[in-house]
Amino acid sequence: MKAFHSALLVALAGLATAIEDASYYGCYSSAGMMTESIAKDTFMAVGACRPACTNGTGFAVMAMTKGTSCWCGNTFPAKSYRVDDTKCKQPCGGYDKEMCGSRLGEYFSVYKTGLEKDPDTDPEGSSSASKTSTSSGTSSTSLTSTTTSSASDGGSGAVNKAGVAAGAVIGVLAIITIAVGFWVFLRKRRRQKVEEEYRKSAAVRGFVQKPASDHRLDPGMVQRRDSVGSIADNQDYSRRILKVTNPDG
Repeated sequence: MKAFHSALLVALAGLATAIEDASYYGCYSSAGMMTESIAKDTFMAVGACRPACTNGTGFAVMAMTKGTSCWCGNTFPAKSYRVDDTKCKQPCGGYDKEMCGSRLGEYFSVYKTGLEKDPDTDPEGSSSASKTSTSSGTSSTSLTSTTTSSASDGGSGAVNKAGVAAGAVIGVLAIITIAVGFWVFLRKRRRQKVEEEYRKSAAVRGFVQKPASDHRLDPGMVQRRDSVGSIADNQDYSRRILKVTNPDG
């Protein structure tokens, strides 16, 4: 009966009448058997996604993610994909009081469109293939998500930004430490080189320095007087002078 009802809704091409308003069903880590609608709107909200899934198509289930993406189908995702509602925390672009999945698209806010009171649920382990319509009306199929393990990986590691940031900080600090250590090494080595050159220079100057001149060995000093009133410089006082004296006198 449900299959017949769905076929009838599709045939009416948008003339179907909802039996109830759209209502939130839960947050899921997979869209299940739903396919992505062509309706991608910056101002996405329940009021924008629902017409895309019901007018001319008659889908009983819809989902939103990334704040702008709308998905449609006739069955809810398998129960194993159900996650805590806090995972779906991306506000819809058109109405921030409603949640449109997650920013990266790994979680989906699932709703009933109101065309069916109690839509079926996908069997466990089922996967989904997303069909994104192009402007010419053709569609291309791509694999969207599929196992509970892959969904949990997307949930826990939607990119470990904290780890990446910590690694970057540690890397920068390591580079700075190496640069400072290298600079200190070069400075110490340069100082040691300067000190060594100074010691060599001092040693050379001490070796070649002339000793103080001895005026007794300098012929020029014989012709000068050391000071006024001093003993005559023309006398050689370094040798004993023989004098003749009268021993009786």
